[in-house]
Amino acid sequence: MKTRFEGKVALVVGGANADESRLLGFAGLSALEIARDGGIVVIADIDDEAGERSVGKMRDAGLTADYVHLNVTSESDWFAAVEMTVSKHNRLDILIMAAGIPDRGETIESTDVDAWRNVMDVTNLGMFLGTRSVVESMRASGGGSIVLISSMMARVVRDQANAYATSRAGMTHFARSAAVQYGSDNIRVNCVLPGWTLTPFTSSAFNDEWSERLAKRVPLGRVADASDIAGPILFLASDEAKYVTGSELLADGGVTGWIGPMD
Repeated sequence: MKTRFEGKVALVVGGANADESRLLGFAGLSALEIARDGGIVVIADIDDEAGERSVGKMRDAGLTADYVHLNVTSESDWFAAVEMTVSKHNRLDILIMAAGIPDRGETIESTDVDAWRNVMDVTNLGMFLGTRSVVESMRASGGGSIVLISSMMARVVRDQANAYATSRAGMTHFARSAAVQYGSDNIRVNCVLPGWTLTPFTSSAFNDEWSERLAKRVPLGRVADASDIAGPILFLASDEAKYVTGSELLADGGVTGWIGPMD
């Protein structure tokens, strides 16, 4: 019986935390599950130590995985990552773009221009360069799936998170634009919008007290873990979603659909 990702090659950007002996990121867990389900994974990140460690453990487990350094704001890094993937594995079917950085939680007036630009570059320039870099190889493979990791902050805002929320909203509209442009090539482009999730990215802020406070604001009653977000990512990456493109898949536990506690 054919496995879900058999014969597929995936470039997982921001997936360095795929080491199960540590706190997993949802991109890292997605990379692990693709490899376990018959796929070939190339993890790309700026955290070379974590990326090499994760890939080493995946190989020790008999999985097929490689690591490549990638700064998502660098066009030459994108070219090198895609070129390495295709030259080694002969195709590219899936791009999971999960790189991102938070802003410093300042007001619009107090936000430094360089800080704003940095958030926009990592998120929006990164998705643009990534999509542009992979489409030719995906065409050659007969199509593909691009999954952009946005945030529920694309739908709602909080005070003093202006750059982050704006950049994540930009991802969703870019996904629609790219989905229309590349539909005839059988290249699907979708977004996952995670809610509050405990990952290496958020662990410094999500102590027990803060997680309990957030959980009261979630209809499902808890903050997400990596598996709660990896599931939607893997669905959109797989052929199970072969007729899904230009979509936003919310994985927020119901936060954005609820006015919140009234007491």
